[in-house]
Amino acid sequence: MSEVSKLLEPNNRALRVRIESVSKDCNREKVRQDLIDSMEHYQGVGLSANQIGIMERVFIMYENVDIRKILTCFNPKILETSKEQILMDEGCLTYPGIWLKVKRPIAVLFEYEDEKGEKHQKELQGLSSRIFQHEYDHMEGTDFTQKVSRLKIDRAMKKLNKTVKRLQKSK
Repeated sequence: MSEVSKLLEPNNRALRVRIESVSKDCNREKVRQDLIDSMEHYQGVGLSANQIGIMERVFIMYENVDIRKILTCFNPKILETSKEQILMDEGCLTYPGIWLKVKRPIAVLFEYEDEKGEKHQKELQGLSSRIFQHEYDHMEGTDFTQKVSRLKIDRAMKKLNKTVKRLQKSK
């Protein structure tokens, strides 16, 4: 097991940069293991490399959350998304405790490389599709807070602050 990497703060510039591709000298196995160890430590369902300061176009996610089947996507590229969309609560390890209702396509068709550099094509639906799109956004230099209004973010922050105060009072 490798050392767990620290999550970057939400205002870190590295989270706002589009990452073009995985570098030729990237140690894919090491990056993959760093991502897995960090995602599991922070109890997430996905994690993009730039969230822990690794500027490579790669993320990991649970392809199936119930059985914790991990999918590693190097150089992911969305080929197609469904026309049908759904509004669901979404959270992010970069913004602990913040939940926002985000509208996203129900399904996504994409291509990616695995840790050996082999290309694959896959379609995901439902929650897996949502996780993929969320992590893909990180590769594009955006995140879920940019998909909702400032008012919704402010409301989520107020709700979080109330919860924190209530927990502090109960101690």
